[in-house]
Order: sequence, then C-alpha cells, then structure tokens
Amino acid sequence: MAHGNANATHASPDAAFNFPPPVAGMTTYCFPFTAYVIGDVLPVNGRFADHSSAPVVISADAEVPFCTLHSDFCTGPPYPPVTGSYTTFPLPFQGVGRHTWDMILALPTRLFASALMVAVSACAMQALDAPSGVVALPADRAQEVPCGGAAVVLAVDGLAVTLAEALPDSAAKAGEGHQITVVLPGGQRRQATVLKRGTTTTAVSLRIIDLPAGITPVRLGDSALAKVGDNLWTAGNSFGALEDDGAAAMSRGIVSGRYTIPADSPTVRGRGGRGLSEYRGDVLEIDAAVNDGNQGGAALDGNGNLIGLVSLGTARSRRLGTVVPIHLVMKDLALDLPVVRTAVPIDSRTQALVRASANIAPGLALVYLERTNGLGNPQSVPRPPRLVEEVPKHERERLQRWWDAYYHQQQMFYTDQAVTALVVDAKNGLLLTAASHLHGDSVRGEVLLPSGSIPCTVLATNLPLDLALLKADRALTTTEISFAVSPQLAVGQGVAVVGRHVGDNGFTCTTGVVSTTTRRTAQNDAVFAQTDAMANYGSLGGAVVDGLGAVVGMVVMLSPEADWGLNSGVALFVDSATIARALPRLINGTSTKRAPIVGLGVQLKYPEGGRPTITGVTKGTGAADAGIQAGDILLKVDGFDAASQLAVSRALIRHRAGDKVEVLVERAGKELVLAVEIRAFGDEM
Repeated sequence: MAHGNANATHASPDAAFNFPPPVAGMTTYCFPFTAYVIGDVLPVNGRFADHSSAPVVISADAEVPFCTLHSDFCTGPPYPPVTGSYTTFPLPFQGVGRHTWDMILALPTRLFASALMVAVSACAMQALDAPSGVVALPADRAQEVPCGGAAVVLAVDGLAVTLAEALPDSAAKAGEGHQITVVLPGGQRRQATVLKRGTTTTAVSLRIIDLPAGITPVRLGDSALAKVGDNLWTAGNSFGALEDDGAAAMSRGIVSGRYTIPADSPTVRGRGGRGLSEYRGDVLEIDAAVNDGNQGGAALDGNGNLIGLVSLGTARSRRLGTVVPIHLVMKDLALDLPVVRTAVPIDSRTQALVRASANIAPGLALVYLERTNGLGNPQSVPRPPRLVEEVPKHERERLQRWWDAYYHQQQMFYTDQAVTALVVDAKNGLLLTAASHLHGDSVRGEVLLPSGSIPCTVLATNLPLDLALLKADRALTTTEISFAVSPQLAVGQGVAVVGRHVGDNGFTCTTGVVSTTTRRTAQNDAVFAQTDAMANYGSLGGAVVDGLGAVVGMVVMLSPEADWGLNSGVALFVDSATIARALPRLINGTSTKRAPIVGLGVQLKYPEGGRPTITGVTKGTGAADAGIQAGDILLKVDGFDAASQLAVSRALIRHRAGDKVEVLVERAGKELVLAVEIRAFGDEM
C-alpha cells in the first residue's frame, strides 16, 4: 500500500470545472448524497488514507453510509459520509491531490460528458423529505443499547405498525392492551397501545393515543411488485435521530435482492449477545444504511410509499440489511388499507446497470464446495458464557468487549454456503470463481442447477489474482459469460456487482462506481480495480458489469483476513482483460502460486528492538547493481522509515518496475544513500 503524498495540493473545484446554472423550470435540488470524494478508500491500519497519488472514488448516488449494516455488524471503523443538498449542479470534490487533478483533466471529453450526463440523471430524482409518520420507540432505561426502534403511522386515528424487534424490553412479550411510549417528530411524546401481534412476520400493530394533526400517515405501496434494482429509502430512529434530533434519519439505496431467510437460520445477535431479529421468511434485501434504531422503521419507494418494515435480520451469506414486505405485514395483522400504485421515479443509471445484471445473470451458477478441513477460518474468539445484562455492572465493560470481538468475527468469518461462479465454457463444464472460496482445503463440489447437481473439481488456481477454475463432470446447460475484450474502466464509471443466492434462481445486484483501476495488494504485478458497490461472500466470485451490459470483471479478495470488511464500500475485482490473459494457463491445468516480486531484491532480518539487517542480496536486482551489501542496516526506503517489513512493503508497493528510489543504509557506522532501481525478480510458480 502506498503512503500518502506529503506534497499533495488541493485545487478548487471551481477553478477546474464550470458547471451550467440551473435551467429555468427544472428541479435541480438533489437528494442528500455522499459528496464526490477523491482519495484512497482502501483502509490502511483500519483507517481511510488520502493517497492523492492514487485517485479513487467518485460516487454520487451510491451512498456509502456510516455503517451499511446494523452497527453491531460494522466490519470496520465508522466512515461518516459527507452529505449535502445543493440548488445548483452539485459536484463537490474534496481532498483532491495534484496527481488526481492531472488525471481528471486528461480524461477524454466524451468520457467527462458521459459522466456529466450520469450525474444529471441522478440529480433528476428529487429529495425525499423525512416522513412525519415515522416515530421512535424509546428503549427502556435499563437497556444497554444506543437507542430504541421505530414504528410507522398508517392512519389519522393513530394506527401504526412495527416489528417485535423494535419494541423496548418491557414490551417484548407483552400482549394486547400493553402501553408503550412513542416519540413523535419534533420531540412530543405519546402513549401507544399494543393492538395485535402477528404470528408469521413478527409485526405488531399499535394505536397511538391523541395523535397530533401534524402527523401525516405514510401511504402504502405495493411491495409484492418490488423488484431488484428498485430505488428506495429507509427512514428510522438511526442512532437516536428521532429521539434526539426530532426527525427520522434517511438513507437511499436499491432493492439488491429478493429471497427467503430460512427457518433454521441462527438468531441474529448484536451488542452483548442480544437477539436482534427472530424473523424468518421472505425479505427484500437492500443496500441502504441499516443501523441501530432502524428496526421497525420504514422502507419507502421513490414516491415515499411504504413497501416494508426494516429488520435487523440478515442472510448470513449476504449480511446486508433486509425489509419485511408490507403486504405480508398487513396480511399477518389482518389490516386492510388502500394501496397506492403509481409509477416510481426511475434512476436511469441504476436501471441500466440492473438491466445489464439481469441479462448476464443466466451465466452465473451456484456451486457448493466440500470443505474437508472445516471452514478455514482463523483462530476464533470463544463465545462468551453470559450476556452482558446478566452480570454485575463492574464486569460488564470486559464482557461487552468480549461480545464485540466475538460478533465482529461472526460477521467476517466464512459460512458453509453455496458460492457464485461464472460459466466461462458451458460445453466443457468450466466455471471461474474466486480462489478465496477454496478455504478448508476444498478441491471438489457440486454445481447446483434447477435440473439437479453436477459434481465438479478444482482444475487450477491463480493465487496472486485470486482466481480458481472449476471443471464440472459434464457439459452445463446454462448460458456462458462473455468478458469484455477491452474493458476501458474509468474512475467514476457506474458498475454493478452480480451474484446468485441460495434457494433463489434469480440474482442479487448492488451498484456503485469504479473507485480506482490500479490497486495493488502485494509487491508484484497483480493489478486490481476497486468499486464502492457492496460486496460479500454471496457476491464473491460474481460478475462486475457496466451500464452497457459488458462483463468487465469478477469480484475477488474477500476473506476474514482482509483489511476491508464485507459490504464496506471497498471491493476489489480482476478486470476482464486480465482474466482473459490468465484463463489459458488455468484451462491447461497449470496453477500459479506466486507472481514475480517487484522490489529491491534484499532479504531482511528484524532483530527484536533493533533495525533491520540485510542478510542477502539477489543477483541481477536493483539492490545488487546499486552496491547494497549483506550486513548493511536498512534505515529508510523512498523517505519512509524501515521500521517493519510492512513499512518497507508500503513504501515499495506504490512503485512499478523501472522506478528508482532512494535507499538509506548504514555500513560500518556510516550512512549511505543509494539509488536503487525497482525490478521484478523471482520466477512465477
């Protein structure tokens, strides 16, 4: 990983771009969105670094929220979004380094014009005001949670609905007639009576007593018609927004999947081991933000109509937020209210990506891999023996940290699930997936097709690129994936990540943009692209498509050891041109365990508490030609302190073969500065 550029300069957006003024009669007020940010979004030691020499991300309408999932499932530090609303054409560039501007200004005119039209399309959707019909359900004082859940008002007589997981502990098992407190927008408090508890959806109906006239009930939409790719909003009491600030917190996303959470799925748990959701059944998966306080809140379509209640339940293979469809809730509670069926605003950029995803989805297959040595997860934190609330107060802080570590690993650890693979040659039964899926020493499995399963084996792998080629025992009766010959990826280009899901013959789809096209994770020539689309084990090995329908890559490099988490807004993929170069070797059954190293050509020994000593120099490398000798003490590389192997690697990974760097060594008590050429050395094997 590269270090930040200490000499980075920040240019004014106004100096580089002249945007048209608002057109008369045209609405240019945009939804709150994550501002365009250009900088490095690959976490370095748990933080985002602004590596201005490696320009990444431009994301307008695919918000990377504070936490994509419930906060207990955050797999990395909190990254608050930069949000804002603008009355003129919004392109707020922040943290822009000199090299970044050079790259942007060098983009072809047609590419910039295309990006400009995409941004105009995104802005065409008006902001959705926070609905006054979403209210908070405060937690009991004794509950050690950041906030309570939410409920949605459906009628002027105070009728409201929520989920059992949103109720305070004192009402968790309460029946009809029990009263709870609700907080209305603006801070007013009222009492609400429990009317009925559902039996299949965990839904609960309430009657809010003396509902003020200023509270507008939320209209019902038709959740039965919701489909993958539909735009939506979540509105709830996220981290106490309604309780503390008087208005529901909003997040925008899309329906990223439709499937069923199986009845035998384990309980979803959070802080202190508390059960979060007991719902099992049909859900809409969403990539909008779902956090503490969203449970029981509203999922709204682009017109603000209610299509479901937000749940903290997740599918373990996907780990994205879910919504209980409102038509199931209404049926479970025996409620009958008018449903609004109006055309929903279309985000043309997202819809183009969803159409492209649907077109290539038949070329994706589910593969169940046998794991002879278990799931291949790292050494685990044992499950705490008790819940936090069950121990004396002086023991709670320690136990809370234990639970936090345990459930963090549960969100990152592999699960025993079928995985996504791309059919690259149906006649010969060849499928391509991520080598990361081969944990637990997996070498065989089964391709799961609607017509039945077909045994398959691992033919070959390319570990530097995280590719694995599988061969089925017979031809596959599916379509094939056709990779783009020349993907022409550009920062800011819209892409979708497409996967399959267990028990579902459809597909899942999350959307975002290309964040960077030159990501390196090791000192070799393996280059990856990066997207901010949400990615998880369900989409690992899945296709990356652009708005024109081309398959431009495959998702790789997700694992419990990765620096970035699942659904973190950081996902690496191998571009289609690189895949095309790697496939012939894989088809021949030849595996690649390592790529040639790109670096100095020295071997280092790090004595405890001392400076690294060079113990050997590889012949024919830049270090050998520069005169570096065994016994030299390495002090600095390219200006960075050589305090650890990781520090040296980070100093070198930003460079390419042929670059020269200054190396500071100590020899016989004297410091020497040597110019060393970076070269590739070592055989591919």
